[in-house]
Amino acid sequence: MFKRRERRSIFRFFYEVIFSLKGISRAIEYVGIRLKRIPDTPHKISLGMSCGIFASFTPLFGLHFLIAGLLSYVLRANVLASLIGTFIGNPITFPIITVFNLKLGEWILGSNEYSSGDGGKIFEGFLDFIFLIYKSLFTEGLIGENNVPRMNEFLYGVFIPYSLGGLILGISIAIISYFLLRPLVSTYQKKRDSLKARRLKKKLMRKKNEVR
Repeated sequence: MFKRRERRSIFRFFYEVIFSLKGISRAIEYVGIRLKRIPDTPHKISLGMSCGIFASFTPLFGLHFLIAGLLSYVLRANVLASLIGTFIGNPITFPIITVFNLKLGEWILGSNEYSSGDGGKIFEGFLDFIFLIYKSLFTEGLIGENNVPRMNEFLYGVFIPYSLGGLILGISIAIISYFLLRPLVSTYQKKRDSLKARRLKKKLMRKKNEVR
């Protein structure tokens, strides 16, 4: 019923891949432009970006914007920069982030249920858990005893290792990102201000010559 009517050719496949990569590259370019236009100090912009990067390593998919915004608000960082920072988590990087988070968490806890790094199996676990919660609360009215073992399997086999690994990697990469971004943002702002000053000076000189 849901099968594709026409089988995709190899040329069509590569066209779709290239097209999707172009879309992602355009999104990254847009993020860069927005980041350059944020009117704030290098510290607040870099800290905000780091908050967004950290949020991308948490297992709460769909809430990364909220986590980044709240964290940047608490730390008095730039909220817009934190939302932009969440773009570190995208369709290309999420499989990598997921596997590294889970592997690190399993290594620390000494478990190996998903040690193969099968990203599809991991995401399947997340989706299955969400479905069980929805089914239990909105259909059955409560969490049935039959669903408890499957929920425990997800919590102890995926969610807790993922959260632990994500916490360690997220904090580490966020700190590194802050110290890398701050001098870059500072240098860019100085060049931008210098360019604006030169343009303003030329404009004033032009007006002065017109008056004469």
